[in-house]
Amino acid sequence: MNTLLVDSYLYEMGRSHPRHRERFSEQTWLTQEHEDGILQDIRMRVQAITKLPDEIIYGSEYLQVVRYGVDGHYHAHLDSETHEHPEIPCCHQVPGAGIDRESRCKLCRYVTILYFLNEPPEGGETAFPMADNATFDKENFASIRSKQDIYNLSEFCHKANLAVTPKKGTAIMWYNHEMDPDSGWLGRMDEYSIHGGCAVKRGIKWIANNWINAPYKKLAHVTSQYILGPDIYYSED
Repeated sequence: MNTLLVDSYLYEMGRSHPRHRERFSEQTWLTQEHEDGILQDIRMRVQAITKLPDEIIYGSEYLQVVRYGVDGHYHAHLDSETHEHPEIPCCHQVPGAGIDRESRCKLCRYVTILYFLNEPPEGGETAFPMADNATFDKENFASIRSKQDIYNLSEFCHKANLAVTPKKGTAIMWYNHEMDPDSGWLGRMDEYSIHGGCAVKRGIKWIANNWINAPYKKLAHVTSQYILGPDIYYSED
């Protein structure tokens, strides 16, 4: 088989037909370097909800703002990365590791908070295919996928166990990891947190994402690059 032709075909399908892409959206990031009052208020609210300390909240990634047009989607995925391979550091603890992911590091996102900034006329739900499915395992998941690709939220959005309709001014929050019971730091990945954005059928969808980063015990002493950089505004008192 000529794999180059197959790769070329898949690339062209993804480029010209957005429904075939894993993600079809536009995004940017907002830093805290100018002590913006709104961003500061968001962080204070996040801290009040999560009860996490300053160094976790203020050491987390920039706020991401995302725009989805018609057919815009993000197929089911995990926001964080495996707790295995402890030799690979968390990206938020690697100086200079940016959103381009050129550095050898892994995402360590303990919490996700997703804000709905508007209400598209149709579509754009946030779906959780494995929510509330306590007996779900990988073999069963593979069996289901052979019949219908529940990762594909353009086609199978409403086959998910939970689909949240966007409502302006609301937010949803979930944990991507368990807490390690011995150390109190980041623990195992919660694979039930797999989720994604269903295709927008009409209009435009705007959301924002807060990812709250936390370290594993082994590197808990390493300061987040976001505290060392310009995206920081808090005092020790």
